[in-house]
Amino acid sequence: MQKEVLYKQLIDRYLDGSASPEEVEVFFHLLNKGELDHLLEEAPDSMPVPQGASLRRMAVWKKYSAAAAVILLLGAGVFLLKRSHRTQPSPAVANVFKNDVAPGGNKAVLTLGDGRQIVLDSAGKGEVASQGKTNIVKTDAGKLTYTGDANAAAAVTTGNATTVLYNTLSTPAGGQYQVTLADGTKVWLNALSKLQFPNAFTGKDRTVDLTGEAYFEVAKDKSRPFMVRVNGVRVQVLGTNFNVNAYTDEGEIRTTLLEGAVRLIKGEVSAPLKPGQQGVTSVQGDAGSAGQSIAASGFSVHNADIDQVMAWKNGFFSWDAADVHTVMRQLSRWYGVEVRYEGAPTKALFGGEIGRDLTLTQVLTGLSESKVHFHLDGKILTVLP
Repeated sequence: MQKEVLYKQLIDRYLDGSASPEEVEVFFHLLNKGELDHLLEEAPDSMPVPQGASLRRMAVWKKYSAAAAVILLLGAGVFLLKRSHRTQPSPAVANVFKNDVAPGGNKAVLTLGDGRQIVLDSAGKGEVASQGKTNIVKTDAGKLTYTGDANAAAAVTTGNATTVLYNTLSTPAGGQYQVTLADGTKVWLNALSKLQFPNAFTGKDRTVDLTGEAYFEVAKDKSRPFMVRVNGVRVQVLGTNFNVNAYTDEGEIRTTLLEGAVRLIKGEVSAPLKPGQQGVTSVQGDAGSAGQSIAASGFSVHNADIDQVMAWKNGFFSWDAADVHTVMRQLSRWYGVEVRYEGAPTKALFGGEIGRDLTLTQVLTGLSESKVHFHLDGKILTVLP
């Protein structure tokens, strides 16, 4: 019992900054051994960890809160742990933020084949539309599901011609959404993304078009391969789980395979992927410019960090030596802010994870620990020297 009292006193001295260098060393020795695990729930919402501390006990901290978030600020050599979405910015940081921005959520617009638009985040539960023999339902969990005969022609017949109707699911900045297509394939759309697909798959293959980022769990159908078309690249599968990141401002199309097998196709060039691999092809031209084309160099295939790739779907931002522009692009999409730079951008590199359920001010508070400064005014986020 006396030992536990001493441990609590040591934690208190570390948190208020009064611990000696020797006590800090003892603190992390005990932390790495797991002897402080049972006391972590009593720790405050944020805990700064000095440079050089072991990171082996990171998992211990993360398991105590579903909203746990970790940022490793490599550029400044600072490790910051935020245990709760309730963390509030310090007055010194908050005075440069004239407002706060809530995190994104389930928001999307469904555009039907006849041009009608349905704002899904405000639509009621139940059937939102029907076309052909396919019903479009918003479930109690706030997801979109296409039900009915997966092989039925959801089309309009004019004379002797049959035109397949295509729907488009679009997420805004700060939005994400999940849809189950008529064949049972599940798709998760990230912010600022668009998926175009038929109400029912009637041909020899199942083809959809993607802009932005999405994760696919494709329903198995050996007779009809599933195809994702994205900016000149085709991802061909039979039944598999994979992620495609094809934001135009990223300059690359990155396809990451989690399970099964896929083949990337661009013109006459193709590249198979195995689980755990990522295929990358670059985009020529200025990021986001109209008319950009895919580079003719084919695909680069390498092993992927699956946890980092899937972080967005699992509720986190995840960085590994990412520069400030990469970090800001992701924050801009999720919080719907415009990012501006004043002076030369910082050369700090960022790594680790932080929850996407935090407010923007909470995220910026953590990033500010790396000596990167920000000014938030309305929806304008300025990165300062």
